[in-house]
Amino acid sequence: MHVFHPPQTNNGLPPENVFVVADSANMPVAEGFLIPTYHPYLFPERPLNFFIDIRSAGPGKDMALGALLGRVQQLRAQNPQLTARAFAQVNPQDTAMMGFYMESGFDATDGLDVVSLRPPNAKPSAPMGYDMNLVPLDNPQMVQAFMMRMNAYKLDVWRPQQLQRYMAMPHFLAMYISRGQELVGEIAFTGEGQSAKLIGLYVVPNYRRLGMAKHMIAAGMKMLSENGVTYVEADVIRRNEAQNKLAQSCSATFVRTACFYPGINYD
Repeated sequence: MHVFHPPQTNNGLPPENVFVVADSANMPVAEGFLIPTYHPYLFPERPLNFFIDIRSAGPGKDMALGALLGRVQQLRAQNPQLTARAFAQVNPQDTAMMGFYMESGFDATDGLDVVSLRPPNAKPSAPMGYDMNLVPLDNPQMVQAFMMRMNAYKLDVWRPQQLQRYMAMPHFLAMYISRGQELVGEIAFTGEGQSAKLIGLYVVPNYRRLGMAKHMIAAGMKMLSENGVTYVEADVIRRNEAQNKLAQSCSATFVRTACFYPGINYD
């Protein structure tokens, strides 16, 4: 078997970040790609992250992973001052793939948990000196700008079609807090029936640890309850300390693990 880059890709990724493993008859048996991201707000202790993905019916996984991790080392060498992590996403039911990563030296400390929330101990309104209102989404340009602002703080970025699906649901709600002309943070929920989900939340760095996120959650959950919502869920990344503390302040209850993020740290 041998490994090579495709001459071009159909997913917008640079060919040098995509690896194909072929057998002796030159038939592809495995494929892998990586996406480098910089997340100083989600993961301040490891801001440089490399998402890797491998597809294979069986053979070639080891060669694909080796090529991907070699590429990770190349890209990390461009920013040697930054700590980094390479990670994959694995379905909780996919024990074979989880075992493959664990046998390859990955750890299983990270994952994405779904939790149910209760209103935090905060007023459902903006603090004194701040304003809170619905995010204006009156035209495609406003929607695009909102999506870009939210994606700057998300691990799983929204695509336009995904955001449109969220917005089409009965309980879609997007709010912001500002101080004068300065945007402090934004939050978004969506859902239907008696259930909703917190799908996006951020507070800009200068206003963190001031309770802004709790005010937005409290206000959003109050508005949702007035529309018949009795149950609210949220996703929490295990290695994001701020998300976990915020979930605890909302008396979060574990519901299920959505996926695991097996990974390797680079110091």
